[in-house]
Amino acid sequence: SWTVSRKGSIVYFDEPGPGRLLGVVQTDQPQWDPVADWRGKESYRVARGDFPGYRRVRLEAVDYFLKAADWEFTYVRDGVRLHVNNRGFITSPHRAYGMWWSTPDSQWERYLPDLQLIQRSFRPAT
Repeated sequence: SWTVSRKGSIVYFDEPGPGRLLGVVQTDQPQWDPVADWRGKESYRVARGDFPGYRRVRLEAVDYFLKAADWEFTYVRDGVRLHVNNRGFITSPHRAYGMWWSTPDSQWERYLPDLQLIQRSFRPAT
């Protein structure tokens, strides 16, 4: 019952209702410091008002492919507090990805194993 859609270069996999959402985007211009990249995007997006009620959970390097960082936060959309993990990662000198995962905050723990499965099984394009 999930829907698949595209918005620009991002592919979204969306569960109906206020459920889980996975977005994946690929670029051929990696940012070689994923933590610094997320910090810049955090400052810009929060100042722009993209994430009402924003609360950072963590923003840190993680061990994933060549280099990676997780930006985890919560915010309110349509009256629902969402919990997000936004992972940016480099798979080669000319390829990087962003992987957005969100759930209602109240369901974060329940669906965390799904995110971990997606991350473990991800294979970059060749």
